[in-house]
Amino acid sequence: MKSEYDLTDEQKKAYADNEAELGNIETQMRSIQDAANTRLAAAQLRFDPDGTYCLQCPCDEYVGPNHTCGRRTCTHSRLSHNGFV
Repeated sequence: MKSEYDLTDEQKKAYADNEAELGNIETQMRSIQDAANTRLAAAQLRFDPDGTYCLQCPCDEYVGPNHTCGRRTCTHSRLSHNGFV
């Protein structure tokens, strides 16, 4: 965290606790996405480490700035797409 913020000890602790918990979630999500990609590759569907395809349906690429994909055939969350963790 940058030192230019003038935070109290309580505020620093709140951010530190959030950072720790969110870091755990990111680690778990990466593991889940790795397993999902392994299943797709084993089924000869796709694997592109740089792609933003959906892990839950055949959507080829995440569309839009919103939390859910803008493709009418998808609408899964951004976290359901490869590369967003």
